[in-house]
Amino acid sequence: MMRDLIRGTFGASLALLAATSVLATARVPGNKNLPLPLPAVEEERASAGPSAEAKQLNDRGLEHLKKKEFNQAVKLFREALDQQPDYPEALDNLGKALDATGKDDEAIADFDKALKLAPQDASIHFDKALALYHEKKLDESVAEYQKAIELHPNFPEAENGLGAALMSLGKTDEAISAFRKAVALNPNNADALSNLGGALVAENKAEEAIPFYRKAHKLQPELPDILGNYAHALGEAGHTNEAIAAYHKLVAKHPDESGAWAQLGHLYYKSKRYDHASAAFQKSLALKPDQADVALALGMMEYEQGKTGEAIQSLERCLALEPNNFHALYALASAYYSQKDYAKAAAQYEKALAQKPDYVDALVGLASSQFASNEFDLAIESYQKLVPLKPDDPNVRFHLATALFNKGKYQEAVTAYREAIRLKPDLAQAHYNLAVALLRLNDSKSAQAEFAEAHRLDPSLKPPTGTSK
Repeated sequence: MMRDLIRGTFGASLALLAATSVLATARVPGNKNLPLPLPAVEEERASAGPSAEAKQLNDRGLEHLKKKEFNQAVKLFREALDQQPDYPEALDNLGKALDATGKDDEAIADFDKALKLAPQDASIHFDKALALYHEKKLDESVAEYQKAIELHPNFPEAENGLGAALMSLGKTDEAISAFRKAVALNPNNADALSNLGGALVAENKAEEAIPFYRKAHKLQPELPDILGNYAHALGEAGHTNEAIAAYHKLVAKHPDESGAWAQLGHLYYKSKRYDHASAAFQKSLALKPDQADVALALGMMEYEQGKTGEAIQSLERCLALEPNNFHALYALASAYYSQKDYAKAAAQYEKALAQKPDYVDALVGLASSQFASNEFDLAIESYQKLVPLKPDDPNVRFHLATALFNKGKYQEAVTAYREAIRLKPDLAQAHYNLAVALLRLNDSKSAQAEFAEAHRLDPSLKPPTGTSK
């Protein structure tokens, strides 16, 4: 299976309601630029010169390498090495062909053989660095890129590769420096321009990234990832309409780009153009049905619009793909609650809390669902958990008290109502309910005082008939 020539992602994700979409792609110099060495490095090859037959086989291999006919190229390079084992260029080219097919370990071994013959050849160090990058041996890759640059300081492709490796290590500032050097050495290096833009976006410098992406796109207008990254940077910088236009340009040329449709959906959602957002999300999901984040964003948007039934379907679709997605579990619970399907709401709140036990809002939702289902014992347990989490919230004490009252625990209810009133003295309903609880405890005098205070705060609250003296 042939290796994808564009590898490595970093940085850019448009976060909206916990939904993510990966657009930014680190473009590293790779097999699309074969054959190496570059003209500026070729003079540094250390070789006494190959035999005529070995050179002919190597040259034929290069022709196949240019055409991406890697298996045939491997065969010819090996034949060249059978003729002349100490032929560093053939070893280097063999390594590149093997790397192109994903055989990185074999490729690295051949690069090492080449470097024993030509240790000062910057391009071989570069090729080995790229193979190490593909193998995710990032520290070793960085060292090889740095060696290539040390041997050949004016090597923009190596600076760009170094930046990509540093970016993958999370060393964004160093990566930006390397990308800037690559661009300074070759201002028309679209890959380096795009990578510099991506690194700046990762540092929340989207506005600064836009000119680099714009130039990269002008240089390589046919590459969808560069246009997508440019559109993403526009969106991150708040240029929503320009970003939308750029994504539309992208999907016009590449209608099967599901990620671009998803980003369009996020941008339309952000600008409250819900019909356009829904159409874009649906298009993205039709192209790539396994996008849990897109289904989540669609469901949350539908819930926001009051389309609860449709929201439930979208959120359940998300959970079919990611059963433990906390945001989808919480949103689905809220949707069920709004439909007064309290049992289903409670079940989803419990699942959400299993993923994030300290999420107070989910515990509030669970307690409310249990209370609404007359599951007062469960509601009491949940409200008691909330008391230390929301010690200054009178509503928690009020609902706990009401659940206790409904279970006939009048003395405990009185205590909880008094706590609610302490936190919010003008909570009229708490005074009224406290009065009713006091009556159940045969404390008529205290009850009358609470009824009077409730009526003072809210004239619509009057003592039950027959309770006043």
